[in-house]
Amino acid sequence: MVQHKYNNASFQMEIVVFWLITATFMMFPTGTAPPLVVVILAFLAWLVSGAWQNIGNIVRQSWFWPVIPFFVLPWVGLAYSQNLDIGMDYAMKTKYWALLFITAGICMDGTRTLLLVGALWLGLFSGAILAVAQLLGVIPLLKPGFPGFGIVHTFLSMYLIIGILMAGFYFRTIRDVKVKAIILVLIFLFVIHLALLKGRAGYLIFALMAPVVAGDLMHRFSLKMKSAAAIALVLCLALSPVVRDTVIQTIDTLQTNKEKALKGEDIAEMPRFYFVKQSLDAMRQNPIMGIGTGSITEFTRPHGHVVNHPHNTFLYMGVSFGLPGILAYFWLFWVMCKISWGSRHTPLGYFVLSTCVVLFLGGMFDTHLLNTGTLLMFSLTYGFLGQLAKPV
Repeated sequence: MVQHKYNNASFQMEIVVFWLITATFMMFPTGTAPPLVVVILAFLAWLVSGAWQNIGNIVRQSWFWPVIPFFVLPWVGLAYSQNLDIGMDYAMKTKYWALLFITAGICMDGTRTLLLVGALWLGLFSGAILAVAQLLGVIPLLKPGFPGFGIVHTFLSMYLIIGILMAGFYFRTIRDVKVKAIILVLIFLFVIHLALLKGRAGYLIFALMAPVVAGDLMHRFSLKMKSAAAIALVLCLALSPVVRDTVIQTIDTLQTNKEKALKGEDIAEMPRFYFVKQSLDAMRQNPIMGIGTGSITEFTRPHGHVVNHPHNTFLYMGVSFGLPGILAYFWLFWVMCKISWGSRHTPLGYFVLSTCVVLFLGGMFDTHLLNTGTLLMFSLTYGFLGQLAKPV
């Protein structure tokens, strides 16, 4: 475990850091810039508090070791990158991993975890209410096609599902009937917001997580009742015209372009098959060290559709850094999953585990380690392993 030593002044600053990190989680559903601004303030407060002096102790913890490749590989890959502009941009994102030192040094108990999760709920609740108001025509959309605060579907879907999972956890563990009712309202609103988004990945991950949520909501009932509740949750999502239209359009596109999809050719309405094909080709040709940071652009350029990243975290690591990248990717998630699983009965452990699972699954559909919002959430949440750490 990370040791904490504070005098009175640094203890006061530690409280400031905690509230700024809490505010950061509240801002995640609002976009990229707001949480980034707040977390910078948290970083400055962390420096002033003197907590940075604990870095030496943190880096010796076994849970920290899987992060080291994510500091190193992008810069090594830059040495043989074929696109230094994009490569440098991706390499510079390693700075966000340093933010885990902040959360590794914050003392988290049950009350603080509830405050942090509550802040995330507040951000999600505000976005859901805004989305419903936009649906009713009371407020115009901030960005056409993106209900709520107008952020990308793939990011917001991850935040919503994490929020739903945590709501299920607290519903199972809290005894107060009134609080349970409030939690059910939150879950209802989050599902509605998810149903208003055109995020296919969000639908799939929610369907995969539905049995977990149903198990929490129906924890006193039989397996049959839990299974029925899981099906009901998915059906609630399917009632949305947006979800139905998105799924139908996806099926129609796949049927129309079945041969192209199987060959990995570029499909305008659904280019991910092309992304996967090009990424796998690059990995086969350069299996040991990959093609370098940001080089997927140059690999795909001769094929007519330039790709900045594979829209898949696993493929990004394999394409860019080869076998070391793939091993680093699974090592990171394995350690995060193993430690948080051991603490899954605690609020903080369940939160870290939920974030780990959702971002791992979400990483199959987007490069979450390059997107600032999800990378911030991942690095900050990973730092909480400092509170849960056991020998790995």
